Amino acid sequence: MKPKERGQSPEEQSRNRDDVIKRVFEQHYEMGAKEIPFSMDDIRAAIAEVAKTRPGYKEKNVADVRYQYTSGRRALPESVNKLGPWMIVGRGKAQYAFVKLAAPPEIRLQEDLLTILLPDATPEIVLEYAGSDEQGILAKIHYNRLLDIFLQVTCYHLQNHWRTSIKNKGQCEIDDLYVGLDIDGKQFVIPVEAKSASDRLSKTQIVQMIDFARERYPKLIMRPVGVQEMKDGSLALLEFTPAAHPNEIKIKEMRRYKLVPMSEVPLDKQQSQT
Repeated sequence: MKPKERGQSPEEQSRNRDDVIKRVFEQHYEMGAKEIPFSMDDIRAAIAEVAKTRPGYKEKNVADVRYQYTSGRRALPESVNKLGPWMIVGRGKAQYAFVKLAAPPEIRLQEDLLTILLPDATPEIVLEYAGSDEQGILAKIHYNRLLDIFLQVTCYHLQNHWRTSIKNKGQCEIDDLYVGLDIDGKQFVIPVEAKSASDRLSKTQIVQMIDFARERYPKLIMRPVGVQEMKDGSLALLEFTPAAHPNEIKIKEMRRYKLVPMSEVPLDKQQSQT
């Protein structure tokens, strides 16, 4: 009887995938390059090379090897970033590129940002079943109209977790999408990227949602928003400049909100703040 194969541990899978993406990078890297193109076939070839040295490595989801780095779930290997920093972007169907950045793509927030307390309007049944991941965060954003408060426009929900593709960029996923109106009747498109406290916002996803909104809604004024859950459960909302290149994306506005029972809102104190 054949012995049962032992599956990879999460740590082994991460190490193997780091080796795969490192091999792809090293195969195409040229000193001084600001963009390094590669393809899905390059990833498959690198997987085969790693599997030769580690027979236990079997990749069941080839697309996820690239996606874990573009989604912000995992940083690129240190041996790659020390020549950068870099981020991976889409360049068409099954085509990608390492793009060199002026600073790491991870968006770091100050922990001592002023917290504004708001009465929690999330229905209890939603709190019970929404969970503690990005989906639960997006539900709180929706029911408490946090985008309306933050952007000072009336926002209307269109669709969440929208998997689509961008011309000459490839596939992407938008966490949430709103449109909005202001007092003068101007119309806005508001793509949203949300991260739980265990993850971190990255320009990788911000670039994707800007590209998507620019292509899909060219007549609307774009206001890209990131939502980062903090360790205390509060939510930091950030508006970004809708730039085309990651180096040009900057934080335009930032606020930190915490949803609490109405009895815990320091009304007198917040009413007197200017």
